[in-house]
Amino acid sequence: MRVIANVTLCQGHSRCADICPEVFGTDAILGTVVLRLQEIPPSLDEDVMVAVNNCPEGALAVQGE
Repeated sequence: MRVIANVTLCQGHSRCADICPEVFGTDAILGTVVLRLQEIPPSLDEDVMVAVNNCPEGALAVQGE
């Protein structure tokens, strides 16, 4: 699984980073999402899906579920 982040849509709520900090972070200057990992290990699949589904702006998506 891969995560795709649309930083144009991201409003910096940081829900993703709160839910799955192993994969998501926040840019210190722009306040938008940063991906810490491109390829997601299977052990984090569930947390990533929860984070993606909790993005209020719909700025996150997964590829290759």
